[in-house]
Amino acid sequence: MPFEWWQAQQRNKRLLSTFSRYVAPSVLHELVRRGMLDTLTPTLREVTVMIADMESYTRTMAALPLTDAARLTRDFLERLTAPVLAHNGTLDKYTGDGLVAFWGAPLPCPEQADSAVSAALDILQAVAELNQRRHAEQLPPLRVRIGIESGLALVGDLGTTFRSSYTAVGDCINFASRLESAARTLPADIIIGSEAASRITQHTLIPLGSIQLRGTESMMAVFTVGQGHAG
Repeated sequence: MPFEWWQAQQRNKRLLSTFSRYVAPSVLHELVRRGMLDTLTPTLREVTVMIADMESYTRTMAALPLTDAARLTRDFLERLTAPVLAHNGTLDKYTGDGLVAFWGAPLPCPEQADSAVSAALDILQAVAELNQRRHAEQLPPLRVRIGIESGLALVGDLGTTFRSSYTAVGDCINFASRLESAARTLPADIIIGSEAASRITQHTLIPLGSIQLRGTESMMAVFTVGQGHAG
């Protein structure tokens, strides 16, 4: 029994260490409360994915000294990350100048699409506040592009024996990435795919028509979000 107890304690420590890198403390506490720590095994889950990115990152950073570029990158990523965790999202990874996050795992999240949109709106507000500071310093504004889509994904520890990686893999991640890219030419910073749009009840959606996503032959109806809430 003592050895089995020790093994269980070691496993829980490893799981706590793993999840602490991806979720807010409140989510971690809920996982412990529900006895759901042992959720690293890959499984199919319904998730909503957000991909956020800084527009013209390379050009912006090329004009800065290395230390200033590093400071701005960290500041920008902080403003993307805090809203994700505040809305109980899971931080999948940083992509240099942006991030990938999702809702629906490790904890179930019935309102996952609305939570993702709420986080996206808070990100826009955080970047707007950063731009106010930059304007006072006579610096050009930054733009964040955000793509959101829902669907099935394989979620779990998909890392290797060298490094654990709690992540999601599936078409919805690819679609969210393409929606983020499509924001370059669309009149909105948040672009929402049709699957996510069908799950949103707490926000007012604005249709943007149908677009052909990069790398695909199919058309997708896309939306952005108004500042009000749906009734």
